[in-house]
Amino acid sequence: MRVVNAVVRWLLLSPLHDLLSRGVALLLITGRRTGRTIAVPVQYAEDGDVLTIVSRRERLWWRNLVGGTSVRVVLRGRVHEAYGSASPDAGAVRAALTQIGQPPARFLDDGVAVTMVVGRAEPRPAPGGLWRRWFTVVTLGELAGFAIPAVVAASVASAGSALLQALAIVAAGVAEGTILGLAQAYALRSALPWVPTTAWVRATAGGAAISWTIGAVPVVLGDRFLDLPPLGLIVLGVALLTAMGGLQWRVLAGRLPRSGWWVAATAGAWLTALGVFLAVTTPLWREGRPGWLISAIGVLGGGAMAVTVAALTGLAFTRLAASEHEDRAPVHAA
Repeated sequence: MRVVNAVVRWLLLSPLHDLLSRGVALLLITGRRTGRTIAVPVQYAEDGDVLTIVSRRERLWWRNLVGGTSVRVVLRGRVHEAYGSASPDAGAVRAALTQIGQPPARFLDDGVAVTMVVGRAEPRPAPGGLWRRWFTVVTLGELAGFAIPAVVAASVASAGSALLQALAIVAAGVAEGTILGLAQAYALRSALPWVPTTAWVRATAGGAAISWTIGAVPVVLGDRFLDLPPLGLIVLGVALLTAMGGLQWRVLAGRLPRSGWWVAATAGAWLTALGVFLAVTTPLWREGRPGWLISAIGVLGGGAMAVTVAALTGLAFTRLAASEHEDRAPVHAA
């Protein structure tokens, strides 16, 4: 549980807080005896500026709130000043359980009712270095993500079934898209905090699934792939390059009506990155190479690809953030 709580605390304090923060808050309580800050993740029910929480008596943190005291609450990514109080009284616990929609019998004998009255939020620091933030986080995310299909492709290279190879590569590609989506969402929220992490990751993973499926077509068809009509090859190529950006754009479109250029920007970044990948790996690739060397070459090419994608999409990201600022700018009458 300590490991789980540590991960939950990190998420609630990170730009990816919305994965949990719709139902979980973080209490920052000063210990009455130690003077140290205790960070406690809790489930809550919200009614206006009042949060209702039920905890077990065996978790001793609530004793710091008996009689009432000032605390801080991290609520949906914002730190708020609050006043909290706790009571183990059975009536208070029953009322709190009803408030949060839990069965009255739950925690009734060993529960504690905690009430938080939330006040003003501390202002967020102005984000700086948007391109640098995006480039760093997305490069690391893409490096970690692309290592999965590189290793999987090398592992199944000798498999007899082309369909099995393709399915393994696509599954690894979805994992890559998920990791990349989390990295991008982390960077996005510094300037566009309204972008939902879950929706962004789902769109990125979905785009990766489409792209890797198209990329696996030559594996399944073999030499027959070259017999496809030119128009079919063009359609597959366009779909491969625009799938991820297109699905991501659907997440942005509701708030940024002029964000359609994101599709073209990301497609251009991926096209350039694919060229870099081929330029790095093609001279090193040879038939009969051992699996570990094939994996190393793939990871090397993936690294070059990751840096390229991160740099170019970072430019698009900064433009995206600027476009929202332009949309929010007040219009003055002439």
